[in-house]
Amino acid sequence: MAVGKSSGVAAEKNASQRKAINGDSAVSSYAPSPADSPRHSASSTSLSSLASTDAPAPKKNYGKLIDTYGNEFEVPDFTIKEIRDAIPKHCFERSNVRSFSYVARDIALLATTFYLWHNFVTPEYVPNKAARVVLWGVYTFLQGLFGTGIWVLAHECGHGAFSASKTVCNVTGWFLHSALLVPYYSWQLSHSKHHKATGNMERDMVFLPRTREQQATRLGKMVHELHELAEETPIVTLIHLVGQQTIGWWNYLLTNVTGHNNHERHREGRGKGKKNGFGGGVNHFDPRSPLYENRDAWAIIMSDIGIACTISILVYLCKQFGTANMFVWYFLPYMWVNQILQP
Repeated sequence: MAVGKSSGVAAEKNASQRKAINGDSAVSSYAPSPADSPRHSASSTSLSSLASTDAPAPKKNYGKLIDTYGNEFEVPDFTIKEIRDAIPKHCFERSNVRSFSYVARDIALLATTFYLWHNFVTPEYVPNKAARVVLWGVYTFLQGLFGTGIWVLAHECGHGAFSASKTVCNVTGWFLHSALLVPYYSWQLSHSKHHKATGNMERDMVFLPRTREQQATRLGKMVHELHELAEETPIVTLIHLVGQQTIGWWNYLLTNVTGHNNHERHREGRGKGKKNGFGGGVNHFDPRSPLYENRDAWAIIMSDIGIACTISILVYLCKQFGTANMFVWYFLPYMWVNQILQP
C-alpha cells in the first residue's frame, strides 16, 4: 500500500497511522464513462484477451510516495503483455481430460451423497427423527459444497480457462450454470465487464458501495443526519447479512443491485430511461438490457432458454416426488451454493 508523504517529520512521527495524503498530486477531474472499456472481447477476461492492450500508459505524476515501512515507492507501470510474458508457458495449457475429470468428480460426489442419504438416512436405519433431521441438514450442506464446485467450473468456462476450445467452454458452461439457475452467457458478459472495471465507481458492474449522499437520499434524510454508528448496530448488520446471503444473488440478476446506475451513458443508447430496480429495465434476462450490447441479444436468449429448461425439469420433479422432497434435495443445497458464493 502506497501513501503520500506530506512531510518527513510527520511520516517519522506517526508511521503506523499514515494516510493517503499527497500535496504534490492534484485530484483528477476526469470522470470515466461506462462506455470506456478496453478493446478486448466482452466474453473473455483471461490474460490472453488483454494482450492487445499492451501500449504503455502515459506516466502519471503521483508525487513522492512511501510505503508503510517508510521506503520510497514507485507505482508499477507494467503492461499486460509484460505480465503475461513473465508467466511460464505451461500455466496457459488447458487439458480437456483434466477439466472434465473435475466435472465428473463433482457430479459423482453429488450422486453418491444423494444415494447414501436417500437409501440409508431413513426411519429403518435411523429411527430417531431428530438425528435424521440433523443428518439431512448435513446432506444439504455437503451438496451445497459440491454444487459450488460445479458453479466454479462453469465460471472457469466463462473465462475460457476450462478448455482451449471456446465451443467446449461455452457448451459445458451453459449446461453447468443452467443446472444451477445461472444465466450463463448473461452473467459471463456482465462478469467480464466487472473484471475490466473493478473498483471503478462509475463503471463497475457489482459490489459498488453507496456514497453518503446516495444513502441519505435513499433514506430520505440529510447527509448530516446520518450516523455512522447506526450501520454498525447488530440488528441492521444481521438483516443485511441474511438478505444478501439468501436473496442477494437473485436480486442482483433481476435488478442489478450494487451495480452502477449510469445506464444513460450507454454507447448504443440502450440505457435511455432505464435504471436499477424492479421494473427498471436493467437485469440479466432481457436482451434489451443496458448491461449488454445489441450483438449480445442471442446470447441472452440462450441463457434464458437454459434457465427455462431447468425450471421445467424442477417443476416436473416436484410433481413426481413432491415439493417437500425437492426442497431438501435441490433447493436447500442451491441456497447453500448461493450463500457460499456471496462475498
